[in-house]
Amino acid sequence: MMNLKIAFLHFAYCCGPQPNNARKILQGMEIAAQHGADWVLTPEMALQGYHMMRGDKPFQLASLHNGLLLPFQEACRRYGQRLFLGCGFVDDRTPRNSCVLISTDGKYCNRHDKVKIVPWITENWAHPGEEFAVWDLDGINTSVMVCADAYFAEHGQLIAEAGAQLAVVVAAWPPGGHAGPPEEAWKQLSRQAQIPVIICNQTGTEGMDCSHAQSAAVSDGEVLFTYEGEEAVLLMDFDADEGEEAVLLMDFDAEKKQVISQAFEVIDFANCKEKNY
Repeated sequence: MMNLKIAFLHFAYCCGPQPNNARKILQGMEIAAQHGADWVLTPEMALQGYHMMRGDKPFQLASLHNGLLLPFQEACRRYGQRLFLGCGFVDDRTPRNSCVLISTDGKYCNRHDKVKIVPWITENWAHPGEEFAVWDLDGINTSVMVCADAYFAEHGQLIAEAGAQLAVVVAAWPPGGHAGPPEEAWKQLSRQAQIPVIICNQTGTEGMDCSHAQSAAVSDGEVLFTYEGEEAVLLMDFDADEGEEAVLLMDFDAEKKQVISQAFEVIDFANCKEKNY
């Protein structure tokens, strides 16, 4: 039985200066390490800030050659963590809205490029990705999506056919807007893929009001638990029998559709910073 502790960096990310976001992510990784996290998830575009094109601060897309990933690679080595980093990325001069995966040995291992690019100024700089891959990560067949990728239930069918046991979504998805509340999309994705879906969202109000945006865990088409509010490191446990169905570690009454025990452990980020984690 594979047991993982997964941390969600449910933070507010600014549109510059970019190093502020990098420091915040590294602080979150350290706090997560203090609590035994194996995987660390950030929201979409956490490194540059989702609305970087609207800001007046300079920004730089990550690549394998400019050193922007090096601090995160070193932190992964130091803490033995796997990082799912939402960031703008450039490969062969092609800019992408991506989720970069860095392994526990600090090596860049995989990347998912957002397929469903939103055709607005916030994302019109990015070229769309072309596929939904499934990777064996610590014995769990995992697929990664970036925000609007999770809006289309048919993507769940694609990853199910590829053998996914878990979907990880990095998002900057407020509760309102043209797409409506994201919960229904996440439930449809989970039902279509027949696997758990975990979502790391952001908070804050820069560029758009995400103060009530939710990070969440969904399984069997039902939202099991969510968090919204102040900046926090969220922790949850995940178990998967290798090669079999993945399940979330929590008490859940399937008939009443109610969570019996709170599964997110919430660590207040502001207080942790004051304690110099």
